[in-house]
Amino acid sequence: MRWVGADASGCTMQKRLKNIAHPFLAFIIAAFSLVFECDVWLFTPPKQWWFISVLMLAQALAISCYWSPVWCSVALLLLNGVGEYAISGYAQFTSYFMFLAVILICYKTSNRIAAALCLLMMSYTCLETMIRPGSFTGYGCLAFCMIYAVASTIGRYMAWEQRRMERMRESVMVESRLRQLEANQYLAAYLHDALSQELALISMETQLHAVDKSVPDEERWRRVSDYTQNALADLRGIITQLRGDGDFKKNGDEPENVVALLRREAAAGDRLLHDHGFSGETVLESAQDANMHSSELCGLLSLICHELYTNMLKHAETARPYHVSISLSSSHVCIRYANGIGEQSVAGGGNGLRSLQSLITSMGGDFSHDADDGGWSGTVEIPLQ
Repeated sequence: MRWVGADASGCTMQKRLKNIAHPFLAFIIAAFSLVFECDVWLFTPPKQWWFISVLMLAQALAISCYWSPVWCSVALLLLNGVGEYAISGYAQFTSYFMFLAVILICYKTSNRIAAALCLLMMSYTCLETMIRPGSFTGYGCLAFCMIYAVASTIGRYMAWEQRRMERMRESVMVESRLRQLEANQYLAAYLHDALSQELALISMETQLHAVDKSVPDEERWRRVSDYTQNALADLRGIITQLRGDGDFKKNGDEPENVVALLRREAAAGDRLLHDHGFSGETVLESAQDANMHSSELCGLLSLICHELYTNMLKHAETARPYHVSISLSSSHVCIRYANGIGEQSVAGGGNGLRSLQSLITSMGGDFSHDADDGGWSGTVEIPLQ
């Protein structure tokens, strides 16, 4: 129990220290006050009450420097400068708070004021040496002048250090905001990649419902339901990732390139079909630089691949192997596919790819399809330029 209490006391002390608004001021005032009090009460204790009152007034001004460093320091300089000549024996105690006042004034003002104050205090010391013989030796005068120079330097250094720390804190805050914005950007990109595809397909189905009456309403509702389930699944995946490490970046800081997207879509499509009893494979051949990036091309290719594998799942025959060939050259992307036609489907079954034909054409591409010998095949070509 004793150790627990000691730990609690240590934590309380740390919290109190953290609550100090100006640690440097508190430390420097406490250090000079401690030396001053030791000199007053341990070495030559004063006897007269009025002398003690003046000393305590100086101590009170020193403590007040924490809240008003400049003006209380000026008051300390005036009190000590006057008291040194007006009160006999007071000169013994003046140096401590004069050094303190110089440090604090230089700390809270500018370089010019610090230099002027340093020259003023040096001049005061030299004049005192000449006017009052015996007050200082030549060595003592030089030592006090050097101490004033060091005190001025310490004050300006601490001011510079404080400004540097403030800039560092500002830069850390700015960097934190930038990282948050970057994370939000990647989250928006993930949401777009995951949900825009399904939402676009749902929109297409609703538009085709008004112009194409050959597809029963039940089929269209089934497709919309499938797209909705896919969107919800993607959204759940994003939420799961948010609850994890919150890292939305792909391949470091680089966006996903075309080759990486095609490889990912092919693996996901094969896995989807194999899980439902299909056999077959997707072959990806790339002669194009893997660092090529295009957000529009990647979005269109993602839509095409998703619709291609979804159509196979809905309308293809599981007994006949499917085959998808994706080739990426320096000039275009070519996707060829072939699959059997299921008993419950007509040739050409789904209309999803044909619905994307306008998008493919708008990017200068071409889409062709054909039914032959119980199978369905098609080719999608999209230029890279």
